Amino acid sequence: MNTKPEKKRDRALYARLIESYQADRIGIFVDFDRLNHPRSPVWNPWENVVPLLAVLALSMAVMFFIKPLPVGLLSGTGLMVLGVFFYLFVMRPWVAQRVYRRAIDAATENLHNWNLLWKMGGLVITLNYMNKTRCVAPDGDWRAFVTRYLPEMELEGLEVYNSFRKGPEDDKEKEPPRFQDIHM
Repeated sequence: MNTKPEKKRDRALYARLIESYQADRIGIFVDFDRLNHPRSPVWNPWENVVPLLAVLALSMAVMFFIKPLPVGLLSGTGLMVLGVFFYLFVMRPWVAQRVYRRAIDAATENLHNWNLLWKMGGLVITLNYMNKTRCVAPDGDWRAFVTRYLPEMELEGLEVYNSFRKGPEDDKEKEPPRFQDIHM
């Protein structure tokens, strides 16, 4: 019976969180290693398995179809080593970027997805103007983070945030040009 007020409060906190994310007050970061596995809702087997299978199949084909046998074995082994480097330095960052994008899209879509990804430990929330203030899933409490930091952003914290973004040199009020300073 007590779940309805909690759900309503969670929806309100989630709405405030998403509004702050869209206003660039907070950043949401994704832990690639925690979300790139078969039990994750943002994992895509085709992105992770097909490149490795292609490298293996191509190197095996080179090993068995290039004659003489020692040249084929050396060529296939060399191709396998190059394929591993290709996977590590090209494919893995590409997969990480796609997992990041899918996770952010899913987390900002609805509260259910947010809670699911939070329980998996794949998200980190940070205040953009104070990078050391963050909440890491699953141990951190995102509700307490939103309650503590984001209402301040709506009241007086917004001026602090805006002054931080524009810098100290922009704070000085520029006086209008005087008549004797205008050269004609």
